[in-house]
Amino acid sequence: MPLLLLHAFPLSRRMWQAQLAGLAGCCRVLAPDLPGFGGSDRSGGSGRRDAAEGGEPAGICRMEAMAAAAVGMLDTLGVPAAVVCGLSMGGYVALALYELFPERVRGLVLADTRAGADDDAARRRRLESALAVASGGPPALATLADSLVPKLLAPGTLAERPDLVAWLRQEIVAAPAAGVAAAQRGMAERPDRTSLLPRIAVPTLVVAGEEDAITPLAESLVLRDRIPGARLVTIAGAGHLSSLEQPEAFNGALRELMSGFPPAGSSGTGRP
Repeated sequence: MPLLLLHAFPLSRRMWQAQLAGLAGCCRVLAPDLPGFGGSDRSGGSGRRDAAEGGEPAGICRMEAMAAAAVGMLDTLGVPAAVVCGLSMGGYVALALYELFPERVRGLVLADTRAGADDDAARRRRLESALAVASGGPPALATLADSLVPKLLAPGTLAERPDLVAWLRQEIVAAPAAGVAAAQRGMAERPDRTSLLPRIAVPTLVVAGEEDAITPLAESLVLRDRIPGARLVTIAGAGHLSSLEQPEAFNGALRELMSGFPPAGSSGTGRP
């Protein structure tokens, strides 16, 4: 059974190295760069122009466009359907993908993410960040990294994993400014998909870092309680980037989910 991994903001498929290596024995692991990041279209924009706060135009890449790009990759590879795993922004994309292309989803993993839309304050912060990065380039990305890294990782990770802290900061600084800004605008405009949750009809795993300061546990409980049959796994010693901070625990949870699926192309139901 293929497993499609959708990365967090503002990273790339490189965040999944531990999953690409650790899960290869139990499933076919696919990890694309979402539009605007890594080796994808570096602009990340949809082609239209939107007014930012302050009146400056900028590109936007909505979660629906990212979902369509991920499905396009499945088409290119001849993969009819997959278990879709999204972390943080990748979770927003996973929910959009299920809403738009439910026939392509055999299961869901929603990690350190939420179904709700941004409130006004969060939306304003995203638009301000998008404008700063779009106009400020690398120095603005360095400022973004300085503000994001302490929020993305658990205190223990920050204190004890200088290698991971340095890697994460470098990934953010090296991200394409246009793609970062376009994704920020797309996340600011994403709709509330809470009403979608009761209609999800595939096996669903919710993963939450116990020390996630960006997505509180309450958000993961909403996913677990409103998606029929969903199961919640909390990961000790992890903040918002649970797959990076505690890859063995994260991989173990995914491996258990994936073991319940029959091989692709078999006559099984696809439900554990």
